[in-house]
Amino acid sequence: MKTGKKMLVVYYSLSGNTERVAQDLAKRLGADLEKLGDLKNRRGPLGYLRAVIDSIRERPAELADIGKHARDYDLTIVGTPIWGGKITPAMRSYLRTIRGRCNDIAFFTTSGSTPAVKVTPDMERLAGRPAVAFSGFNYDELKSEAQYDDKIIAFIGALQGKASSSVDERPGSHAAA
Repeated sequence: MKTGKKMLVVYYSLSGNTERVAQDLAKRLGADLEKLGDLKNRRGPLGYLRAVIDSIRERPAELADIGKHARDYDLTIVGTPIWGGKITPAMRSYLRTIRGRCNDIAFFTTSGSTPAVKVTPDMERLAGRPAVAFSGFNYDELKSEAQYDDKIIAFIGALQGKASSSVDERPGSHAAA
């Protein structure tokens, strides 16, 4: 489903949920894919606890080398899990890195139940530009193939300008649910 725009999907994933959405988006949109590498070990119970604490405290991570650059793309689609109500340290670092160095940007999140609208303003601030679209995939939507497919199709429609700019509502907006 090419749109004529050169697109990049950049994501960080620990459990595989964000990776699933990123790979699906890249495939459906014909976009390039870049997985962020956090140099800190966040696996296991203690690693996860440190990860949540770093997220809550808004600490950036040290990233592995990034191969693809947002400035080379018309649209960069950024995906992150939400930990402790905040974006991941790896995504915080990435967004700071591309601040002022990207064209259009869009966001998606994965979480147990935290809506994307909660973290989108922080992501926009870090990137230095408003999102052309954003969406969040919660636990139920990730587990139900029908809900997941509906949500990803709606997000792709928003990315292509066929729907409202967000799939998840901002306070005071009339975006599609």
